[in-house]
Amino acid sequence: MKKIIKIVLSTILSLSICSNLMITVHADATLDQYIAELIYYHANGAETDELRILDKIKGISSEEYNKWRDVMDYWYWIESDMVENVGVAPDSLPNDSTHAFVVLGFALNNDTGQMEPELIGRLEVAKASALKYPNSYILVTGGVEKHGNTEGDLMHDWLVAEGIDDNRIIVENQSRNTAENALFSFDKLYNNYNVKTVSIITSQYHLKRASILYYTQAMQSAKIYGKTPIEIIGNGNAGWYRSDKTEEPMTSKAYSLSLIAGGDVNANLMSLMQSLPATSILQSIAIKGDKDYILGSPLNIKVTATYDIENYQRDITSLATITGYDPNKLGTQTVSAEYIENNVTKRATFNVKVKAKATTTVNAKAPATGDTTNYAPLTALFTLSLISIVAILKRRQNI
Repeated sequence: MKKIIKIVLSTILSLSICSNLMITVHADATLDQYIAELIYYHANGAETDELRILDKIKGISSEEYNKWRDVMDYWYWIESDMVENVGVAPDSLPNDSTHAFVVLGFALNNDTGQMEPELIGRLEVAKASALKYPNSYILVTGGVEKHGNTEGDLMHDWLVAEGIDDNRIIVENQSRNTAENALFSFDKLYNNYNVKTVSIITSQYHLKRASILYYTQAMQSAKIYGKTPIEIIGNGNAGWYRSDKTEEPMTSKAYSLSLIAGGDVNANLMSLMQSLPATSILQSIAIKGDKDYILGSPLNIKVTATYDIENYQRDITSLATITGYDPNKLGTQTVSAEYIENNVTKRATFNVKVKAKATTTVNAKAPATGDTTNYAPLTALFTLSLISIVAILKRRQNI
């Protein structure tokens, strides 16, 4: 009987463990799918769907939501505002050993196993930046071996031959692509150095992709090692200019970022790129807010857009064109909102009423100075004093 009970308990325990594993795998698979969709929609400029997927990620993990929201915000900044410096790193970077220049490798020549002109160009930018900041580290990264050579090792040798102190150079020679460049770079920096800031050096056209990958990996590796994330100084980059290639497609950036994300994100992204999922279409907008206002008060309303996919809604108040409200005009007013997204225009109206300011009754006997002191008792006392003085004077006259 005891053996039977043990067998039953073992079976229940095994089923419980399997069930928990299945739940975990399902949750991870769902999160990986959402991250892939997030990257896909961002790469295709579908901001509404990007926000929709972020909300789904938030429902699974607030930590993942915060991380990927920051990644998407940084990606927007990179594409729209990041400065791409050419030839040498800019001024005002940290000039001590807490800063490192990360120099990305480039495929060696298939026939000779030697560096191509593009990689030498990147190294020339690295040398100029290293001379400008003589206390910074220089991390060279690239590990694809050809004819017994790796990018990282040849980059190191070139810099030393050009007069850069060997003690300043950190070599990473295992990575096979830009995503692994980032992963293995931070393995070294978090474990062996007190580096707090990093600047990217690569070809100018490659700066944007490298920057988003290093930014994302900095956070992920920091979590793994329990460290404060190393800051990527976005505008502290430097690129070697190649006249025939100045930009990379968003698909390349999306693909590399999916590799950084790990798990099934890359496989899911590849499926999305094949199936080309639909993007949300604007259906309507609506206005809600305060209806009554005092003369001179600012408008307080919220404009919400509704879309076809999942009936998703988002706040578009800052994006809509709002007209029809005059805070200095009494009476009923019709506020109008117009919003255009992907060539779809929607409008909505909302009636508000502006009222005059409430008036307060002022006591006519109050002093003009605004003093509210009650002078009635003093006046009465003064009057009685005068009467007494007059009476005394009259008595003296009669004497």
